[in-house]
Amino acid sequence: MPPRRTNAGSRTRRAAGRTPARFPGAGPARATPAPSPPAAAPAGGEPAVTWLELDVGPVAHGGICVARVDGRVVFVRHALPGERVRAVVTDRSHDRYWRADAIEVITPSADRVAAPCPHAGPLPPPSPTAAASAAQQAAAAAAAGWGCGGCDWQHASLPAQRRLKAQVVVDALRRLGGLAAHVAPDDDAGWRTAGTVAWPAEAPTPADGEARAATPADGTAAPGPDSLAVAVAALPGPGERDGLGWRTRMRFAVTPDGQVGLRAHRSHLVVPTPDCRIAHPLVVAKVADRRFPRADAVEVAASLPSGRVWAGPVRRPDDQPPPGAGALGRGREGTAARAPSDEPEVLVEQVRDRRFEVATGAFWQVHPAAAELLVAEVLAALAPRPGETAFDLYAGAGLFAAFLAEAVGAAGTVVAFESDRAAARSATRSLADLPQVSVRPVRVTPASVRGALGSAGAGRRVDVAVLDPPRAGAGPEVMAALLEQRPRAVAYVACDPAALARDLAAALALGYRVTAVRGFDLFPMTAHVECVARLEPAEPG
Repeated sequence: MPPRRTNAGSRTRRAAGRTPARFPGAGPARATPAPSPPAAAPAGGEPAVTWLELDVGPVAHGGICVARVDGRVVFVRHALPGERVRAVVTDRSHDRYWRADAIEVITPSADRVAAPCPHAGPLPPPSPTAAASAAQQAAAAAAAGWGCGGCDWQHASLPAQRRLKAQVVVDALRRLGGLAAHVAPDDDAGWRTAGTVAWPAEAPTPADGEARAATPADGTAAPGPDSLAVAVAALPGPGERDGLGWRTRMRFAVTPDGQVGLRAHRSHLVVPTPDCRIAHPLVVAKVADRRFPRADAVEVAASLPSGRVWAGPVRRPDDQPPPGAGALGRGREGTAARAPSDEPEVLVEQVRDRRFEVATGAFWQVHPAAAELLVAEVLAALAPRPGETAFDLYAGAGLFAAFLAEAVGAAGTVVAFESDRAAARSATRSLADLPQVSVRPVRVTPASVRGALGSAGAGRRVDVAVLDPPRAGAGPEVMAALLEQRPRAVAYVACDPAALARDLAAALALGYRVTAVRGFDLFPMTAHVECVARLEPAEPG
């Protein structure tokens, strides 16, 4: 079968009769030794480079694809499903799998495009003939602007990125959640650009004794009646058409000479990226032509409603080595303390007709359209009613609590749980006009969830709940404590599909069912995806 052509403008070429495309420093185009164990280290003490020619398989969580060679799994970055690539092994410390970077694309996917960012792509492999060590060569490549680890999918078209993310969600729901799920076909998605539509009133339920049939790994089989259709929708505004210029909050690393940058993948090496293409223009302008000597990192936050931008360096202790000075590999980050900023540390955000005064250290969604979209989705999923009691777990700066409070009215109650002090203060400040909201500056634990109603009022029950946990998820104990209250509807906002799937599995065991899972592309060009799942009791009453 002849290789498929890439999209116009791709850096790849046809494999037949032409030299395969490769990143700078890839070496000879067709030298493809048979897969073998790592070669012995040369006299200099560094291991020899191991090259593999791979047929790339399905996508996996984390911006990688899966290939296999001689029975070993190889996780490949910078590749796409169905491609044939020449890759260099970057990590062989595990017995069962290796990690690799695709350096040359021999047979490209039709979804491959030219990366819009000049910093995207892998670090070039070290040259065996160069006098410098491999670590020195990698550091020089990073300093020249190659190998940024901030984006995972710059080489894929935006529609392909969203399909890949949907497949990752489906795979997690099936493997970790015990749910039947499939990637929604394009003609059945209905909301590829995000917009709230009615959530289903009931989940599809399998017949008595019928096991939930799992779809194949690629999600292409005809789904059963109980299968959840998953699509990942684009957000309106910045990044909708090109995936760029959307990120309003950034934490930059800093090079030894004080430039802002991002680290290479799984490395301490810092790639200078003051022109980061996914950063909002206000963020880019704030760090342009600036140096931050003796800083370990620089935090930048932009408020689009006000046009104000804050930037604050994070200092490292005097005995900590400069960032990026170590060898390749992962290691412990040094402790750091925020230095005084050059502007006030509270920014004003606006969602619908409400203003939120958010501390720059508190969590806030980084995509300009995310907060409004997620509020609409949560309200549609929960349909809160006047007089009801609502829980907002992991409330952050009070985004969901504010609009739940407006919906339940003065006769209702909203209990918001948030352990981060800056975020809890922001929520208290922004929701001061809503006396029905009780902001609890506590960790979300089974005890705090179970004890909340005792102080909220005798005879109350939890009617609806939203939770937006950190990447690790809520965990089965917290899910149990929440669902013991038997809320009639729960909206689970998740930034990690695996954690979401595990928590949904816990909910299924507690007598709840999942009526829908929706994905949203809050983070174009990266492997991250936001999901909203709706839960309701499997048995009414």
